[in-house]
Amino acid sequence: MRRSGEATVAIAALVIACGRSHGADKAGGEGTTFVSAPSAVAPGAPRAGMAWVPAGLLRAGSPVDETPNVAEADLPGVDIPMAGFYIDLLPWPNEAGAIPTTNVSRDEAARLCGDKGKRLCSELEWERACKGPDNLRYEYGASYDATVCGAGVSGGTAARRPSGQTPACKSAFGVREMHGGAWEWTDSPWRRGTARGLGVLRGGNDAAGDLASRCAHARPFSLADRSPSAGFRCCSGPRNEAEVQIDVKIGPAFERTTRPAGRSPPIDALDGESCGPPLAPAPCSFSRAWTWRPAPNVELSVAGGCLGRDPNARCALAVSRTVADRVETLAQIDTGREIPEVVLVEGLERRIRVRGADMRRQFFREVIFSYGRVEVKDVH
Repeated sequence: MRRSGEATVAIAALVIACGRSHGADKAGGEGTTFVSAPSAVAPGAPRAGMAWVPAGLLRAGSPVDETPNVAEADLPGVDIPMAGFYIDLLPWPNEAGAIPTTNVSRDEAARLCGDKGKRLCSELEWERACKGPDNLRYEYGASYDATVCGAGVSGGTAARRPSGQTPACKSAFGVREMHGGAWEWTDSPWRRGTARGLGVLRGGNDAAGDLASRCAHARPFSLADRSPSAGFRCCSGPRNEAEVQIDVKIGPAFERTTRPAGRSPPIDALDGESCGPPLAPAPCSFSRAWTWRPAPNVELSVAGGCLGRDPNARCALAVSRTVADRVETLAQIDTGREIPEVVLVEGLERRIRVRGADMRRQFFREVIFSYGRVEVKDVH
């Protein structure tokens, strides 16, 4: 996508077409996202208890090849121009030493902000304040560190912590403790898939710390519900109208592919050769291939082939995905002398089982998908 948001001209509407399997630069793909952005506002004067977030580009969501990510909830790293706005330094009541206010519905949170002449933040304003000018994955950097924000614990426990206890947990804009404590209401509707009547929570804490502590992470919540782990903070200034909308597609979890397209990345077990479709020229071709959809908006290629012929054949399988115009290998499995056979583990769409054989026995390995990552484990 062209980086057109660097000028401070008014933008009436920005349409971003993004595909999970084909990268953010191609229209269509796995889902289409529609956002709009307002004109920029002038820099604001200092306000007590609030940080000024200047106009700039938000790289929203998580790139397809960045892990962890949630394909059905994260934008795939698209650039959205944002106008400047103010945001509270700490969760409501925005006081160091105070326990954040929780157990409020979204409307109650909005009313409390309004009583102070403020408003709830949009979810993308919240994300911009968290990522800072360099669009970091976590407010403090690119790599997860549970100690910085006290992450990796349940939301209910974390919400009872007084504000101001983790001074290093702040973004480059100076916004503090966006993670590690209570989840925070935004005024944005949840527009992923067909669900309606839900709002968006950001921030917070969860046992899956590296996943939930990302600035891009979002969680749906019923607008009228209250939770002891959900609070809020306020914003001020003209609202950025940019919103997230993601088509959520769910296909068959696992299916045989008769003619795999294109070539694989090099497979180490096959002497670094790349295999092509069936009947492709030497040195090897795929004899079996499958499409694996372990999660919504995720489509992986599973293909195996052999180099040479019995009794000296060497066989292997690769799990890969297409990102923009390149093939990225996620896992390789040496299946020994046996053409790979793969099945979906019953009842577990995020796990497949691969059969191989050596001179002594057959063996099995499982491939597990978890929020963009792929892990291979032996089955004993």
